[in-house]
Amino acid sequence: MENLNFRMIHESIKHIQVDGHIWSLAVDGANRHVFLDVRRDGNDSIQLIRLRMDDLKLEAKEVENPWWSKLIGVQDGKVQFVEYPDQNDPTRQKYFTLDWESLAKTYVEGVETGESLTHPFTYEHSSEYHQTVAEFLSLELPLSCEYLEWGDKIIISYYLRSGNGFDRYLLLLKDGAKQWKVTQDAGMKGFSPGAFFVFEDQLIFIKDRNEVCMYTD
Repeated sequence: MENLNFRMIHESIKHIQVDGHIWSLAVDGANRHVFLDVRRDGNDSIQLIRLRMDDLKLEAKEVENPWWSKLIGVQDGKVQFVEYPDQNDPTRQKYFTLDWESLAKTYVEGVETGESLTHPFTYEHSSEYHQTVAEFLSLELPLSCEYLEWGDKIIISYYLRSGNGFDRYLLLLKDGAKQWKVTQDAGMKGFSPGAFFVFEDQLIFIKDRNEVCMYTD
């Protein structure tokens, strides 16, 4: 696959960039894979990428999915999607699966993702917990934030004003001491939930919409 770049943004964070924007992702926990739904600007093609957690080796396939669909899970080798046939009515939904090996599509009544992921808490702007995080960081936080305690670590996703938008930061503390901070996204229009999640020993997040980052506990 062309235009892929593997590098470290911090000595403890593995990092790989894909050619396009990551619309959604799902974890195949049984096989320690991350599946990515990748789109390119000005191009209607959709790529499905399978990324191995342990070494960031990947395999990409072109798929003929509806544009208004979203990757939501993986179960027993079947990659699961939700489709929105009416863009004006998001409550109308259809579900289908793709077999990774053959790319055979099967429409189904519903899906069960079986994900064993740990997601952060969302602290709404001006709530008591939000104010506690702002005081802890000694910052004015203009938007909601996300917070997770993970063993002896604390992970915080927060926003700061930047020009006409907001920059999103991800901070990891261990035993109360800062380990690293990354600028996760720049120029955002507002709060977007789901900045990161944890799977077993891995903290996983997307940076700049095109980079998969993994920190191993």
